[in-house]
Order: sequence, then C-alpha cells, then structure tokens
Amino acid sequence: MADLRRGWLHLAGGAGLGRIGGFLSNLALSRLLGPADLGLFNLVATTVQTGDTLVRLGGDFALNYELGGEAGALGTPRGRGLTAAFSLQTLLVTLLLVAALAWWLGPGQGLFPASVGAERRGLWGALVVAMVGLEAICAVPWEVLLVGRQTRKLALRQGLFLPARLVLAAIGAAQAGITGALVGWSVVALLQFLWLAWTLRGVWPPPVGELPAWPLWRDLLRRGLPFYGANLLSSLVFFPLLLSLAHQAGLAEVGFLRIGQILQQLFALLPGTLVPVLFLRLREAESFEARTRQVERVFRLVWSVLLMALLAYGLLDAPLIRLFFGVSFLPSLGPTRIMLLTSLLEALQQILIQPLISSGHLRRYALLVNGGVLGAAFCGWLLVPKLGLFGFLVAKYLAALLPVIPLLWVSFKAFAEPGRLLPLLVLSVGLSGYVLWAGPVARPLAHEPVWFGVAIVALALFCRREVASFLPPRQRP
Repeated sequence: MADLRRGWLHLAGGAGLGRIGGFLSNLALSRLLGPADLGLFNLVATTVQTGDTLVRLGGDFALNYELGGEAGALGTPRGRGLTAAFSLQTLLVTLLLVAALAWWLGPGQGLFPASVGAERRGLWGALVVAMVGLEAICAVPWEVLLVGRQTRKLALRQGLFLPARLVLAAIGAAQAGITGALVGWSVVALLQFLWLAWTLRGVWPPPVGELPAWPLWRDLLRRGLPFYGANLLSSLVFFPLLLSLAHQAGLAEVGFLRIGQILQQLFALLPGTLVPVLFLRLREAESFEARTRQVERVFRLVWSVLLMALLAYGLLDAPLIRLFFGVSFLPSLGPTRIMLLTSLLEALQQILIQPLISSGHLRRYALLVNGGVLGAAFCGWLLVPKLGLFGFLVAKYLAALLPVIPLLWVSFKAFAEPGRLLPLLVLSVGLSGYVLWAGPVARPLAHEPVWFGVAIVALALFCRREVASFLPPRQRP
C-alpha cells in the first residue's frame, strides 16, 4: 500500500495542478470562442486524442505487462529490446496515420465545415497534422517513464504539458481565434517532444542500428493487440458519431459537449491517477483472485467519492455553468450531468478490469469492452439522427455501463465484504434513472437539493473506513 500511495501522490499532485490549470484555460477558451467555435476546437482535440490512441497498437499495455512487475526491468536486455520495438512500431504507424490524415483534411475535405475557405482549411489542416504527429510519437516515452516508475517526471505530463497546451491555446485564441488556439497547442506539442527526447536520451529514441529481434515484436503484438482492438473499436464508433452529431445538430451541440468534457477532467482525477500505479502493483500479485481482492477498498473508495462529487455538482451546476462559462452554455446542464454519470461508470470499469488485464485475460477484456461498444454503436446510430446530443450521450453511457455489469457480478463473488457494495449500487441505480429522465427534457424535482444533500452525508459516513485505510499512518510520539 505504501508504494501505491507514494506513486499515486506523485501523479495526483501533478494531475491536480494540471487539471486546475486546464480547467481555467478551458474557461477562457469557452468565453473567447463561444459554443460554435468551441465545438470546432473540440473536433480538433478529439482528432488528436483519437490519433494518440490509434498509433499505440496496444504497445503501451504490452510494455507495462511485460516489464511492470519488476523494478529495474526496463534496464535489462529484454526491457531495452521491447522499448525499441515499441518505439519503432509507433513511429511507423504514426507516419501512416499522418499521411492518411493529411489526405483526409486536404483532398478528402474532412473534419472542417464546408463554409471554411481553402486558405484557412490548408493552414488548420497542417496544424492538426503536426499536433497529431507530435502527440502520437510521444506515446512511447511517457510509457517508459511509467514502467521505470519515475512518477515524479511522469506527473509533468498532467501537471505541466497538458495544461500548457490549453494555456497557449487560450492565449492564441485571444489573439487570432481558432487559428491562434491551434498554433498554441502545436507549440506545446513540439516542446513536449523536445523535453522527452532530452530527458530520456540514450533510451528514447533508441540508438540507431539497434533493431529489435522479431520475437520481441511478436511478444509486444501478442500482448497488445487484444487490448488495442477494444480502443480501436471505440474510436471507430464514437469519432464518426461525433462527426455525425456536428453535421446533423450543429457545432454548438459539440460545444455543449465540450463543457461536459471539461468538467469530466476534474471528475476523473482520482481514478485517472490511481489506475496506472494500481496496475503495476497488481502485476506483483500471484493470482487473479488475489488481484481482485487487492482492488476492493480502492474500488469502494473511488465509487463513494465520485458519487459524492456528482451529487455535490448537482446541487450547484446551474450557477456554476452561468458563472464560469456564461449564459450561452446553460443548455449544457442536462448533458453534463449525464457525462459525469458516464465518467463514474468508466472509473468503476477501469478499476474492476485491472485484475483481468494484469492477469493477462485479454480475450475476456476484449469481449467485455467490445460488447459494450457494439451495443452503444447500435443505439448511437439510431438515436443521434433523432435526438442529437442526447442520443450521443446515451450511447456513451451504455458503452460504459454494459461492461460494468458482469465485472460487478464477478467482484461480488471475490470481494471479502461484497455487502458493502449494495448501498452504493442502489444509490447509483436510482441516480442514473433520475439523471437520464431529467437530462434532456424534464425539469429537476422540487426536493432535489434535499435528497442530494442527504445522500452526500450518508456517503461521507459510509466511506470513512476506506479513506482512513488509504491515508498515511499517524506517527506515534
């Protein structure tokens, strides 16, 4: 628990500062750009994030799986060979992706609205290609820092570089609108690449001439591709759905979606910093059952804290949106609640699935995640043309919910105290039904603040033991 706590504190400290800086920068961007232009910026940001996911081919997971169970494994011949294989693999895929993206944004006339002129389309397309290429190629060094357990340096990703790209984007937007925002992001992406190359010199990029042997590549692909397949399918479903939403409902709807994503970044701080360190800890356990029991207290803590955060936000969401983003973004109230509820489910899924993937059961992982995505895709393609943003959010909610159901069933059998999950489950089911009912059309119930307040107090009393177990022990005099 001490190693988990120490690594989490490093990542949480960096991520906490980064999320605050990113949140403030996003506030500035939303006011500078307005709903429609913010929607266009969101399309670009989603394109960059999708590219970052696609180039990995699951190599990030494979590297963590193969080397994460033993401190110092990165410096062994096998560790250096796997790192070189992941680096070369990512470089080749990035080059292919950048070429395809350049064609799609240029002759293919993709992403940007038809109203955008040829000159701006060319400039914006070049900036997007640069952003995708630079962010994608940096996938390897960040994973190297994680596997090497250099959590202090890894924290700079969340604490410095991610907020810095939004800070410079906001400064650029104040000077030159969307063009300035894209230039600001591109500058930070270049600085990130240069810093990583200097920090990991001799390790990344790998020395020229040290081509990895085929067996190492085979191990990397064998471990990584099932994990990658789930991410690929999710990208192939939700990125086109987002483009469909922009085309059919307008960029303003995508702008409202961005508000929910901004708040999700704060909401996902706890699970986002716990999961990488938790995975490395679980690799040291001997069996799937032991790994499942190790996540029990962390799982209950995250579930309780995120439920409290969601309820607290529900008490204050209207004045917060009006204060921070402006009256023009008030239509994002209902969608943002649904997105935060989806983020809660995604956090539960991330924790419950760690014993599965750390045990190498990747076929089960792929079946669970892909099943949820396929079910969501079917609903999304039916609902987005009719319901717009709400249809898109229902699809995202289902993609998060469907894998959680069987994972919870397995956990009930393996956990030492499964009964302590029942109050959280009952409250989550009730809150989900209410948020989905009230989100798109209905008004909140008259006594909503009372019910939310009572639930927050009950949850705070419920999770005291989990919080105490995670805090450092008190030193006796």
